[in-house]
Amino acid sequence: MANSRDSLPDSSEVTSGADADSASAPTIYCPYTNRDIPISESNSEHIIPLALGGLNTFTLPVSKDFNSHIGSVIDGALANDFLVMAKRDKHAVKGHTRREPEYVVTNASDAETGAPLRVTMGQRKGLRIWSPIEKRDLTGLGKKVSLAFTLDMDIALRFVAKVALSAGYLIYGDLFRDKVKHDEFRTIMNHRPTEVGDAIYTMEARIDHRFREAETDNDKILRAMCTMVGPRSIVAVMPTSKTLAVAVGVLGDYMGMISVPADTRDFPNKDEFRWGQFYILTKPVPIRDSVWKLLERMSRG
Repeated sequence: MANSRDSLPDSSEVTSGADADSASAPTIYCPYTNRDIPISESNSEHIIPLALGGLNTFTLPVSKDFNSHIGSVIDGALANDFLVMAKRDKHAVKGHTRREPEYVVTNASDAETGAPLRVTMGQRKGLRIWSPIEKRDLTGLGKKVSLAFTLDMDIALRFVAKVALSAGYLIYGDLFRDKVKHDEFRTIMNHRPTEVGDAIYTMEARIDHRFREAETDNDKILRAMCTMVGPRSIVAVMPTSKTLAVAVGVLGDYMGMISVPADTRDFPNKDEFRWGQFYILTKPVPIRDSVWKLLERMSRG
């Protein structure tokens, strides 16, 4: 596959790609906040967090304050999602803390007494039960436990919107800033659908998500694209004549796709940019090539 091991630019190179030169322009553009900010107020953002299969070689400088906030609200929430955690546990995917990935059931109780319990589930350490009242381990004592699992139906799509902003700007720079209706990515990232209000009726974004049944051949292809690279994560950025679409897969599972209006006439669309780009996050650097090449490979089986 051509260009299959191209190195990504480091943070300084990314900055110089979007701004003329960090020495002469002491600001960077943050796609999350849609502002130019002093370099001193930025830090390096993992476009896909390590806990979700990301790499230290797939980063972009952004507002460090917003990065800290969104890292908990979106990245952390998805990393601890029950379905995602099962994949992290299976493939031993750790985050910055290097802790073993295990799912913690926060809404667990003794089935007989109703007393609250802390239940931790993992493939390597098995199921463990802790009583916060008795302050002791109850694992192996034959306790009957009631468990309640919750799934955040919106978090994966909010994560896709976040990745769309950072990956879109990483790849296209000022073309992304000036020619893409990226405010719709930002709206989806920052709000749940119920919080958007009447603005949802004027949005032009097309969305597809992990819990939705594939409606078109393109939707099926996106799901197959994410599955075929498992247990790795993938980002695909795909311009059409009037839109820019971003699809994200985490550890072999499809998270979703968002397409927004864009004037893509000046976007590169040849060779390694033909039909867009994909990044498969394989250490030490991502595999990078054109979406056309990936689809060609998929068609050959």
